[in-house]
Parts: sequence; C-alpha cells; structure tokens
Amino acid sequence: MIAVFITLIGYVAMTVGSSPTVKGASFIWLPAALQLVAGVWLGPWLGLLAGGLGAYAAGILAYGGWGIVDIIMNPIAGGVANAMLPAILFRMYRVDPTLGAQRPADVLSGVVKAVVLAIIVLAAGYLNRFLQWSGQWGFILPLIALFVGARVLLGGLALNKASFLAAVGIAVVSCAASALIGAIGATVGGKPFAAALVDPGIGWFIGDTISAFLGLYLLAMFTQRVRAAGIVAS
Repeated sequence: MIAVFITLIGYVAMTVGSSPTVKGASFIWLPAALQLVAGVWLGPWLGLLAGGLGAYAAGILAYGGWGIVDIIMNPIAGGVANAMLPAILFRMYRVDPTLGAQRPADVLSGVVKAVVLAIIVLAAGYLNRFLQWSGQWGFILPLIALFVGARVLLGGLALNKASFLAAVGIAVVSCAASALIGAIGATVGGKPFAAALVDPGIGWFIGDTISAFLGLYLLAMFTQRVRAAGIVAS
C-alpha cells in the first residue's frame, strides 16, 4: 500500500514539478516522506522494495523512465538511500520511531493534519514558479512552510528533543546519499559530475530533506498505531 502511495504522489511530483534540466528530478519530492516511513516501519528490505519500486513505477508513469539512469535515480536512490538507509540507521542508533511523542494524534485527525501539511509544503514549493526565485532560494518557502505548519498543526505531539534531533540527522544523511546517487545518475546520463552535483544534486538534497522531515512527523503521529496493529518491523 505504501508503494502505491509513493507511485501516485511521485507521478504527480514528476509531472507537475519536474526539474527543467534533469528528466524525472522533482522540485519537491514528497514521496521521500513515505520512503523514510516505509523503511522504518517495514524494515530495510521491505522498505527498499516499497520505496524503490514505488519510485520506479512513478518514473515509468510520468515520463516512461525505465532505463539505467532511471534505475539509478529511482529504485536505487529512492529505495536504498531514502528507505533502506534510514531503516538501518534508526536501528543502529536505537532511535524510537515515535520520537518520544506522548500524545500522538488519533488516526483520522492525524491523516487530515498530515495531508494539510503536505499540501501547504507543496503549495509553497510551487509558489516559486510565480515568484521566480532563482537557484536554491526556491526551497526557502517550503522549508518555512514545513516548520511553521508543523508547529501549528502538530504542536501537541510533544516530541523528545534528543530523539527528534537524532532522527533529523538520519534524514539529512539519507537525503545526502540519495542526492549523491541522483548526481551519479545524471552523470551516467551525460552530465559532467561537477555540474550534476549542483543540478540536480543540491536541489535534490534540499527537496528530499524537506519531505523527509515531513516523514518524521508521520512517524511520530502513527507509529504507536501501526505498532499496535503489528505492522512495524521492530
């Protein structure tokens, strides 16, 4: 089911917000939130399958991307870096996926808040099309929207600061690895590596990181529920 959501959201992201210079690279890659969640909840291998195959299917639907470059940028970057790596690091450093949330939202309320927050972040990202902010400045609005929106909508979660900071570090490392793999994919596609590190590398990293932070809030809201349902791998 998570793979299906990654496919659908990824298709929209690639279709509406794709990079003008690199096929399939998205301005704001919201599926990174679900890829992180899939890895932490399902474990490294099932997370890899859900995150990687979901991203690969999204690329095929959005632009017919099924070649070697697309395999590097979607199932490898999306599955290995965005899903499998967080799963490993959460377990290695014993980070509780609830992030210490004492009052996690009920499922319906949490879903509504998560969807509203995702829409706010996505809308802030696409607002740059009208403001025409150049380069990486276009990611400032989504970042502000994420943290302000999370503060307003999810303030009642009362996260444990140490757990949350550890999870943020894991998200940043995972997204950096994903961006590096994406740059390698662009290089295989014919772009010089130094140029690929800048575009799509920097934008890939920032866009994935913003979305992965949303994934952390999803973990805090829903991990107790899915753990009680026997879905969480550990």
